[in-house]
Amino acid sequence: MNFAIEVPGAANPLNRVELCRALQSASSSQDHHQRQAADQQLSSWQSQTDYYPTLQTVFLDNTLPREIRLLAIIQLKNGLDTSWRAHTVKHAIQPGQKQLIRSNLFRGSIEERDSQLALYNALVTARIVRVDFPGEWPDALDKLVAEIKTLRDDDQRLAGALLMLLHIVKELGTARLLKSQKALQTVTPELVQALGEIYDAKTGLWLAFITSGQGDENNSMAAMGNSLTVFKILRRLLIVGYEFPHRAEVVRQIWAFSQSQFGQLLNMANDKYPAIGKHLLQFTKLHTEMASSHPASFAALPGSPELARAYWDLVAKFSVVFDQSEGIRHGSSSGDSKPRADGPLLERLALKGLLLMRSCIKMTQRPVQTIRYRSKEDAQENQDALAAIKAQLFSDEFINQMARTIITHLLVFRKVDMEAWEEEPEEWEQREESQGNAYEWEVRPCAEKLFLDILTHYKDLLLQPLLVYFATAQDPQASITAKEAVYTTIGLAAPLVEDRFDFDALLKSVIATDAVQVAPMCQILRRRIAILLSQWVPVKISNETRPLIYQIFKHFLNSQDPHNDIVVRITAARQFKAVVDEFGFDEASFMPQAPDVLGELLHLVQRVEVDETKLAIMGTLRSLISRMDVSITQFGDLVMDALPNIWSSAGGLDFMMKQSVLAILQSLVVAMKTDSQRYHPLMLPLITEATQPGSDPFLYLLDEALELWVHILEHSQPPLSPGLLNLAGMGIQQLADQTIHTEPCITIVGSYIALAPQTLLEGHYRRPLLQALSASLDTKRRDLMNLTIRYVDNTLRLSHQLGGDHGFQLLMRDVVDTGFLKQLLEGVHDAYEAHQTSGPKRKQSRLDPLTLAGYFTILSRISVLDPATFVAMIGALGPIESVWVWLSAEWFSCFDSMAGPDRLKLNLLGITRLLELPQPVAGLVLTKLQDYLSMWTSVICQIWDDDSPGKDGLYSTDKPPPTEWDTHKDIVERELYVTDPVRTVISYAFVSERLQGLAQVVGEPTFQEYLTNVDKDVLAGFRDLENRTSASHHA
Repeated sequence: MNFAIEVPGAANPLNRVELCRALQSASSSQDHHQRQAADQQLSSWQSQTDYYPTLQTVFLDNTLPREIRLLAIIQLKNGLDTSWRAHTVKHAIQPGQKQLIRSNLFRGSIEERDSQLALYNALVTARIVRVDFPGEWPDALDKLVAEIKTLRDDDQRLAGALLMLLHIVKELGTARLLKSQKALQTVTPELVQALGEIYDAKTGLWLAFITSGQGDENNSMAAMGNSLTVFKILRRLLIVGYEFPHRAEVVRQIWAFSQSQFGQLLNMANDKYPAIGKHLLQFTKLHTEMASSHPASFAALPGSPELARAYWDLVAKFSVVFDQSEGIRHGSSSGDSKPRADGPLLERLALKGLLLMRSCIKMTQRPVQTIRYRSKEDAQENQDALAAIKAQLFSDEFINQMARTIITHLLVFRKVDMEAWEEEPEEWEQREESQGNAYEWEVRPCAEKLFLDILTHYKDLLLQPLLVYFATAQDPQASITAKEAVYTTIGLAAPLVEDRFDFDALLKSVIATDAVQVAPMCQILRRRIAILLSQWVPVKISNETRPLIYQIFKHFLNSQDPHNDIVVRITAARQFKAVVDEFGFDEASFMPQAPDVLGELLHLVQRVEVDETKLAIMGTLRSLISRMDVSITQFGDLVMDALPNIWSSAGGLDFMMKQSVLAILQSLVVAMKTDSQRYHPLMLPLITEATQPGSDPFLYLLDEALELWVHILEHSQPPLSPGLLNLAGMGIQQLADQTIHTEPCITIVGSYIALAPQTLLEGHYRRPLLQALSASLDTKRRDLMNLTIRYVDNTLRLSHQLGGDHGFQLLMRDVVDTGFLKQLLEGVHDAYEAHQTSGPKRKQSRLDPLTLAGYFTILSRISVLDPATFVAMIGALGPIESVWVWLSAEWFSCFDSMAGPDRLKLNLLGITRLLELPQPVAGLVLTKLQDYLSMWTSVICQIWDDDSPGKDGLYSTDKPPPTEWDTHKDIVERELYVTDPVRTVISYAFVSERLQGLAQVVGEPTFQEYLTNVDKDVLAGFRDLENRTSASHHA
């Protein structure tokens, strides 16, 4: 049957035939354009009412080609998330169509013989039930249970019904809505009863066949598959369907039955019938999930202590053959995206036993605290159950047995490990590193976790036997694998035995000797020693043994030693990071080993092929460079010779490796400080590459490139190189764009302002700089606002300092022309208008008080530097008389919102300098005389020295002493700090002089006339300043 599609999708009306054509073209056409047209057609039909019901009709027609039906059910499944639940979304599936789809769901799996198609239909059904049950589809589970009861003798169709129920229970079990949880708990008893009967019947059938040959093999295998599905459902229902599982009699019965049948099936498991093993694994999942999800119920259920001991017997039995085991492999079964574990059944059961023992220890030693209300009776019941299982299970003998089994059998290095090491060394090393935390999937890491659990909670009991076991490491006759196991245990126990075990003595007497062994398989011991040292150094190590540890790692990294294969060297490189990061890392003791270690690390990172391994070695290199600090300077050439090759070998798309290169360069710059400037020709092109908008490096490397740029500028001294200066324009543009990277960009621009002010104040950069700073003033982040104001202030002062009045006036012209001043004054005027309104409908200012105070800080600096230019600039907005009304009103009121004495004094100086100007400004100032007097009194009192009232606390003739950590940017900013009028001017004297000058300009009679209109308390407060200042001088 051929449904080839010939015309563009949007041209076809929706009907069954056209839909089949589109599905066939989309699923199997070799022509890309035809597939694209079909996809567009399917997308356009999504808005039509009958689209999803028609998809279901196509799926249910088993006469159609499989690929058409498969795509139809996939399209229906994908549409559920966007169109089923969203009633308010355009093109949502309507109630009538929903009912039509629901009515046909069950037969989509029950009548389907293709297991994949039946699975997809089950997923669709489960998703719809999760949304609609019990609201719009209250009888969904009742109908399905009725179907299951009817089909109990028809295994083919029963399989489809059970598959749907399984996925429905999965969906409802993961639902977070209380409504869905309660609905599932309501129907659980009926479901469990029905499923229990089916399980009993099906297991009886296939057990009779296997034990005595009764019945037909095909029917028995079908029954076995259905009983497995039934128990999967039962397992989930017992966990999520009951709030207190142990109180339900049916749960207690199934629990007891699962234990007895577990023992029965364990003796029957074989390769011919793998489903038996799958049944066993379902039992183990029930037991472990009950212990982790309902610990109190697990403890209260019948036979749980005996069950736990039986599991441990399995673990002990398996431990004897663990060294011969091939391990558990994880992959994906064909046609199924779900990970699947393969491996010996006994090993997988033993793993579950280890997990169960971990849960038992947790429930008895660290009971879960819940915020859910529990009655006193419930709480007491839980405590009694947990106390009982603790007393019955964890005897001293049993704890010792567990520890002994783990350390003597489950921590050994296996033959299969050595084979994998030799076959794919890099992949094996990475797999061991990444799977070290996968304790839920591997026996050895799970055994390590369990060992730590029992040692943590039973330390007093286990410590002495453990120390005796540690002593076996000194046995010269011990095998390589035996010592490897001992070292593994010593490493795991480090945080718990450090106060009772002399690791330094063992290191000097035994480990150092073992590190240079050249016996067969000595590389196993070398790898383990590297891991052992990384575990003990952060816990406890003496200064005396640090040099020895550094020598051992240098020895392991030596590529010329044939016993240091790639695994040993990678492990040493990876684990050395923990040694370097440790607080007590001794740079001086390490220096003799530094050339060899650095050289080997740089060689190794270019030698390995696994990406994760490369990144780990790069991480070690970065840590080492950071900890060596200035001592790395002598090895700078060694590092920089290698990094360009590492960058280029990463190719165009390996951005994680390039991120690591940039991070190492950043650490190198910070460590070498100004000595790193000789490497700018190598570093700056990388920054240029990563800061080109629209490129892939821009997308993936910008964060690291900006951080490197920040540190390059921080550790550069003027004059900056042409290459570094050429990047200034890019930094200014990045700041103007106001992206998520504004913080490093404002720091970069601030550094250029301090280190190359002449360049940035030239005509080429001046206007873009002001526009970028203006854009940054709109930020909502307080820290970025403060940085912006600080760098605007530096720009204003440096322009006046370097260019005098002429240079400052050029800058001010651009401040006006770029709209920078307009932005400030419009913000002030908007605040003024807002403050003139009141009541519930009052206008809200677009600036918060702290931002407005920042605006006035900039205006104040302009006024302090050149009050005449300031007045001329604001006069460009309109008559000075009208501007002064709202500007002065907001300025004076803003003093109450200013944080910090420096800003208060700067604003005092700025608005006070206006008193120096002639008419008409003098007359305008005089109208605000009371505001001036009140502000002077308030601010001067605030900035007086607390220990010497009457003295300006900000006035100073002392320069802060330089420090060894000062950068050139720090030096520039310190000079600006000490020469700031905020530091060089005495506030009261400054005010007094300007006030006297104002009286001379307007005339004494006029001045006194205005003075008589000042509030007496305000005037008295200001005059008191003079008295207190005089008293301070006399003192």
